[in-house]
Parts: sequence; structure tokens; C-alpha cells
Amino acid sequence: MLKESGEFDALLPDLLLAMNIVPLSKAQPGVRQAGVDVAAVGNDDAGVRALWLFLLKRGDLGRRDWDSQLQSVRQSLDEIKDVYLRNHVSPEHAGLPVKIIIATTGDFKQEIDQNRVGYVDANKLPNRTYEFWNGDQVAALLERHLLNEYALPAEARSQLRRTLALVGQPEYDLEHYFALLKMLFAWGADDAKGVSEKIEKDCVRSLVTTSLALGILVRWSAQEENLRNAVLACERTLLWGWEAIRSRGLTKSKSILQGYRRLIHIYLATSVEYFNRVQPHLHTENALGRYQRESALLTARIFEEIGMIATIGLSHLLWAVAAKDAERMQGAGSIAETLKALITTHPCSGSPCYDGHCTDISLALLFFCFSSRVEDAKTWIPELVARLTFGFRTGQWFPIATDSFDDLVALEIDRKDVDLKKLKETSWMIPTVAQWAAALHEDQTYTHLVGLRDDACKETCFQLWYPDEKTDQFRFRGPAHYESGVAEAPIDLPATAEEMRAQMRRTRAESPVKESIQSSATAAGLPWLDFIACRHFRTPLDPSFWQTWDSKIAAVQKGVE
Repeated sequence: MLKESGEFDALLPDLLLAMNIVPLSKAQPGVRQAGVDVAAVGNDDAGVRALWLFLLKRGDLGRRDWDSQLQSVRQSLDEIKDVYLRNHVSPEHAGLPVKIIIATTGDFKQEIDQNRVGYVDANKLPNRTYEFWNGDQVAALLERHLLNEYALPAEARSQLRRTLALVGQPEYDLEHYFALLKMLFAWGADDAKGVSEKIEKDCVRSLVTTSLALGILVRWSAQEENLRNAVLACERTLLWGWEAIRSRGLTKSKSILQGYRRLIHIYLATSVEYFNRVQPHLHTENALGRYQRESALLTARIFEEIGMIATIGLSHLLWAVAAKDAERMQGAGSIAETLKALITTHPCSGSPCYDGHCTDISLALLFFCFSSRVEDAKTWIPELVARLTFGFRTGQWFPIATDSFDDLVALEIDRKDVDLKKLKETSWMIPTVAQWAAALHEDQTYTHLVGLRDDACKETCFQLWYPDEKTDQFRFRGPAHYESGVAEAPIDLPATAEEMRAQMRRTRAESPVKESIQSSATAAGLPWLDFIACRHFRTPLDPSFWQTWDSKIAAVQKGVE
């Protein structure tokens, strides 16, 4: 799923323009370009006008990248020398000195140093030179030319520096980066009334500046080996960026959407890099626990990982379906396989400790179903139900209603002052899992879970939350269920799964929430952004996804096939 193009290709033409170098062509995936990704004309550092030819790569380049396949560096350089310079240079540029730049977002490994030097010595001419730009050089050029170009305020630069200083720490909550986003997106300013040329221009400028800042943060996070923070930063940037677009009425502007696509590409590339880093560990028995016993901290971490992997999978799958991208679709299948492995190799994946973990569970089940892996979803449901019923009945390990870490630790370690009634007061988890079991026709499993209503949870208020017309105003800002939507409470759990399916059909046919609410992101062809918002801000997933799962999932599966 990793590609040479992406946000790097999108930003390079802007960087060149800021350096007074005019691009002649842009990278086009799938089109034969004779080794050249970007061609441009402009003065070099000595003031000499030259033809600049860029070969773009992504990540660290080693011996395998240098000379092992058709798209390797050496083969591309030979094609530039033998094909592009002979057949593709226009007459007005034929006499210009040629600068061939090999640029990557990573580093050139020491193992290819002699190959690089040898190739340059063998092929350089008086009017042809070779340069190698690594990620640090590219980042420095971006910060020097583009961040100044788009006038990043002094306070915003300060917040970015603080972010970079702390981003490698696992416990860092990205507060300075979030403050930076509020500045760039004019957070707190009155929403524009009507669309004006200035509003649109300012928003484009904000998107470009934000993509630069995010790109720097992502690279810094990778160097600090903390890509989790990079993914979280990408999620918040996408959500608040879309909120800035939505609130200003710019969701149909082509220039705005083009700028927003840069943020999307950064997220897609970063999430793949994160997935590639964690994938081997998720296939190893109890790897995240490092052979420790199940604990509150470990279980919370496991469910965070389940939600994150499921959301990454949904994003790539739905993007691939819309773009008809077979390679990305294959990658989404690999993500689904890894999610299954994570659940299988980490037994505490059956024991949610917070009621809010119903969001992560629903995202994972939905991803399985969208990926035509319904059996994987049906395998997980009985394990969840078995542990939920055991936990509630023993009062020792169940998803607490407060979602408080302090309460969770008290329940696990020191139970003297624990108010079990308060921790069981409400539950989204039980009705959510019960409806999923009914929807997936796990009838016997449903019967086991519904037994809780008459004993361990007879005083628990079962509830679900549904979005309404106002939800779109809050969905991309923060937890939407505090400010909008409709709560269904208390929910009665019928005795049989068939009765529950009938109840869900009545809900869709007769209740105030019978119509599914389409968000602005879904209307713009970005439905996966709603899933990111649910996971990131801990907003419950719309129950219509499983209450009408046959039609919705069938539509996505058709696109996959």
C-alpha cells in the first residue's frame, strides 16, 4: 500500500514555486514518465537557469531500492539519461544545464553510498549534475520557504516547536499541536455567512500551511519512533480541517477539496507506516502485554489498538472502493487479517473495561463485515458475551459506566470503597453487543447476554444514542453525543434474538430516528471521516449501521468485489 507519490508529490510543486523554480510537469501515478516525476525550470543557487528533473521516492533507500527491480533508483536514472533527455526535453530547454535530483522523505542508507558515488562519477557531464535530497533536507526547505511564504504566526511557530520537542514522549497529549490547529483554522471565530472569495482564499492558505506543519510533525514522530502520536495528530487535523470547511460552507469548492486531499494523503501514508510498524507485534501471542497478566492499563491499550486498526482499515477500504484502487483494497484486506490476529492473540480483547469501548467494538465488527469477513465478527461476539456475562455477575471485571481510569483501578485493586451500583448504573455496551448478536444471527449468544437483565444488571439502564440533524455541527469538533442526537433509554432486551430483530425493524420504520442521518463528510464522498470522528472523540457509532446492516454492508461488499 506504500506508494512513491502522495503528499510529497503534492507539496513539491508548491515548494519549487516558493524557490522561484517553475514546474513544467507533475507526477502522474500510472503514467510512463521516463524516470522523471517532476520537471521544472529555474535558477540554481549560483543564479544559473537550469532544467530540474526530480525522481521522487518515499522512505529510507537501501540496496534493494537502488538496483533490484524496474522502478529502482538506478533503473529510473538510466531511463532519465537514455530516454527523457533524448526525447522529452522541449527545444527551448534543450541548451539548459540539467540538474537531476533524487529526493526521498527518508534517508539514503550507508550501504548504497559507494553505488551513488560510482554512478555519479560515471554519468556526470559538464552540463549535467546529480543531487541527493534526504528527508531532512526536504523538511528544511519546506520550513525555510513555504512556512515563511504562508506567514506562520510567531505564536504558531512556538507551538510547533513545543510539539516537536515533546512528540516522542508516549504520554504527550499533543496539546500544543491542537492549539496550533486552532490558530491555523481560526478556531472560535464566527462562522462565515455566505461564501466569499476571501474566505475561500484564507481557507486554502490555512490548509496548505497545516499540511506543511503536519508533515513536519509526522516525520519528527517517525524519527522519535512514536507514530501513534502522528496518527492521532493526523486524525485531529482531518476532523478540525473538515469542520473549518463545513462551517464556512466550502464543501463543494474544488480548490478547497484539493487542499484537503493533501491532509488525506498524509493520513493515509502515516496510517500505513504505523500499521507496518505494529503489524508483526499484533500477530504474536500477548505481544502488547509483554507476558504480563491482564490489567486495566493493558486492556485499555488493547481496545485503543482495536479501534485504531479498525478505523485505519475502514478508511483505506472505503477510499479504495471510491477510487477503485485494487492495491489499496488488497492492503485493507491485510489490515483486516491483522485485526483478527490482534483479537486472537490477545485474550483480554474479549474483556472491555470501559462502557465506551462499545465504539471500538462496533468499528471492528463493521470493518469485518465491510471486508466480507462476517465469520470473523461472528467468532468474536460469543467471546465478548461470555466475558461480559461473567464480569457483570461476579462484579470483578466488567465495562464500567464512568469510563474513569481511577474507578477502574479501584475496581481491580482495592474494592473496599467501590460503589458497584454506580459503576453499573448505565450501559451502552450491553444493548450494542446484543443488537450486533441479533443482527449477525448469533441467536444463542444473544440469549446468554440477555439473561443479565434479570439478575446482575436488573438495575442497569440500557441505552443507545442516535445522531440527529444537529449532530453535523458537533461531530468533527468533539464528542457529538453531549451536544446533539437522541437517546433511547431505557431499552428493553427481548427474550429472543428474533424479537430483537423485529424491534430493530420497528425502530427503523416507526421511531423518530427511522431515517439515517447523512453527514457533510459522507455527502462529499468521505464517509470514513465519520468513523474517525467516532473513534477519536469517543462518540458512539450510529446504530443504523448494524440495525440495517444487510443493505449497508452489502453495498460496500459489492464495491470490494
